[in-house]
Amino acid sequence: MYLGPKPKRLPWLRSCLLIIIIVIGTAYASFLLLASRGVYVAPTAWLPEALHPTPTITPTPTEPAINIVNRADGYFRNGQVDRAIEEYRRVIELDPGNDTAHARLARLLILRRKYAEAEDNARLAVELNPDEAYNSAVLGLALDWQGQYDEALPHALRAVELDENNVYAQAYLSELYSDIGRVDKSVPTARLAVQLDDNNFEAHRVLGYAYETSGKYRNAITEYQRAIQIQPNLGFLYVAAARNMRAIGQYRNALALIQQAIQADPNSAEVYDEFGWIYYFLGDYDAAISQLRRAVQMDPNYAPAYGHLGIIYFVLQNWDQAVPSFEKAISLGGDRAEYYYSLGLSYVNLDNCAKGREWIDKAISVNADDTAVQAAEQYYNENCLGSQAPPTRRPSTPAPQP
Repeated sequence: MYLGPKPKRLPWLRSCLLIIIIVIGTAYASFLLLASRGVYVAPTAWLPEALHPTPTITPTPTEPAINIVNRADGYFRNGQVDRAIEEYRRVIELDPGNDTAHARLARLLILRRKYAEAEDNARLAVELNPDEAYNSAVLGLALDWQGQYDEALPHALRAVELDENNVYAQAYLSELYSDIGRVDKSVPTARLAVQLDDNNFEAHRVLGYAYETSGKYRNAITEYQRAIQIQPNLGFLYVAAARNMRAIGQYRNALALIQQAIQADPNSAEVYDEFGWIYYFLGDYDAAISQLRRAVQMDPNYAPAYGHLGIIYFVLQNWDQAVPSFEKAISLGGDRAEYYYSLGLSYVNLDNCAKGREWIDKAISVNADDTAVQAAEQYYNENCLGSQAPPTRRPSTPAPQP
């Protein structure tokens, strides 16, 4: 059988295949190395699991502080005081050196009677920018509302010295003059603030306050109503107008204003405090107590509401309730002779003459010339000195402050 010649082998083909495999392997290894170093970006599907790239998270850009300040200002204009406070605090977290945010935050904290925090922020604002009149004006206001008049005056005067055309500098100086009884200066200074900016609600508010402290309640109402016309979303302006309506005996008008205040600022302890106090003047003690309790629920540190509760319990001869109410008001900074002697008389009526003497002495130290203080001391002498018998005479009712 003839098979023909045996086929020849092709050694070169095997060599070529080997070279191709080596080249491909080297290229793939280089590709993986470059991809792992980020030199070459390949479709993820081509890469082994271990070399899949980690997604890069794009950072959220930080909102400029000025945007947050503007938003906080808007909340305040809309009567959302607490929201505005939150936003100013955000600004300070982002930019601790922003004196404007510190000063404006301090102003709103004063309204919420958070005086210590307000003073701290106002002082920092002055430290950060001592040449800004508004900063010194707000620091003076924070001290004024705490009754630290001697310390407040230099800052208020400094604000005017820095910029006599700054409406807030003139307004807050006027408010301080009102609080220290300088009616001769408070009204003219407030009028100057109004002249500087007739559309500034603070200017009209302090002019109203200057009239109020001088007993011109109808003039005060006019100015407070003008402030409300300019800024209708702030509850404390309605409270101020209602307070003066109450002072002239227009209780129904006062209650109507309080209803508007509640709509503007439903979370304000000041609003419900005045609400209860109006009911007290109307002789509706149950309604008064209800509203005052609501005030202290909203703000457990709101001293005036505790003081007003104390007075109502005193009038009702509920000494057991009057004592803790007055003590709470005093502990929160209610430094008033009326609270001291009323607390003292409450203790006397609980047959605790030692404590009664202690608080009546405090009232004397505050205002020894007050006829109510003198009457309280006389009552103590008649019922405590030389006799251990329980007192039988009803003490004189403290005169409520309008």
